[in-house]
Amino acid sequence: MKMVESYSGFQPLEEAWIGGTYPEKFYEHLPNEIEDTFCHITEQTTKSFSQLEKTLEMLGVKVRKPVFSSDPAHYMDQHDNLIKPPVSPRDWVIALGPRLLINPQGYKIEPYADIIEEYQRNGDLVEILDRSKDARSWLQFPAIVRVGSRLIVDTTPGVDQNTLEKINEASTMLKKEYEVIDTHEGAHLDGVFCPIKEGYIFSSHWGSLDLYKKTFPDWQVFWKKYKSNGYNGKWWVADNDFHSPIFNRYIEQYAHDWVGNVEETVFEVNMLVVDEKNVICMGHDEESFEQIHKIGMTPHVVDFPARGFWDGGIHCITVDIRRKGGCINYFNV
Repeated sequence: MKMVESYSGFQPLEEAWIGGTYPEKFYEHLPNEIEDTFCHITEQTTKSFSQLEKTLEMLGVKVRKPVFSSDPAHYMDQHDNLIKPPVSPRDWVIALGPRLLINPQGYKIEPYADIIEEYQRNGDLVEILDRSKDARSWLQFPAIVRVGSRLIVDTTPGVDQNTLEKINEASTMLKKEYEVIDTHEGAHLDGVFCPIKEGYIFSSHWGSLDLYKKTFPDWQVFWKKYKSNGYNGKWWVADNDFHSPIFNRYIEQYAHDWVGNVEETVFEVNMLVVDEKNVICMGHDEESFEQIHKIGMTPHVVDFPARGFWDGGIHCITVDIRRKGGCINYFNV
């Protein structure tokens, strides 16, 4: 049996990865104020992942999660700074049909190493991409939407010529197996919309009618009104007591790639579909839930208060590895 096979984001989910964050002791070498804030974020994040794991298992999904060695040096870069923990594996891992593509993050010991080796022993196609040799490593995986035999691949407008050439080369490679539609929304598409069920799209204010006419013709679109998180800046820690100039300076100087711009992410559409009847989302939203119930689905809420720091929703902090259903043409083209 294949352990890796996922052709969409809404067919029945059987196995998924969830993210994880470092043990609190990995921050002991930092000044107390910085250590305390990281420990606070870690505590919040760990509780959320525990709830997410229980919810997925309750819905019949096999959950795989990262394992860390006891030595923080295994997760440091050449300057002895910690690399961002694998909180959002969706950023660098994607299952394209029977292939699992992985962009290495620089860990000396891969947190998902045992799982990857299990897939390889099973004969599944696991490809560790080399940025110097494989153009697919230049793709932003959250900017790829799988819809059976169709792939939607987004490119940020105005990227430099070298990047554009690499992305075009990667798209050409993908076209050997899929119908590829190129878009230019300039964002992680899972923060823009969610194909929640065949024929239905949940869209944020970032989406446009022209986008869906091109990619999902005749699918019904439910528009989710954007609500500001009420904070200024690109990232924030859920508890204001933990905001400090010292921590902010540390992030800007040593961990700027750990955070994103949460003002660009609509977490309400960043959902993980389990099957045609169940979807996992972040926070209770009456307007969205009404629409979800209308199409015969049940929303399951997993709170993620650390989203303002990690800039990740439920879809971001998971990777669907195996879904039932195979490669389907949903558009009759």
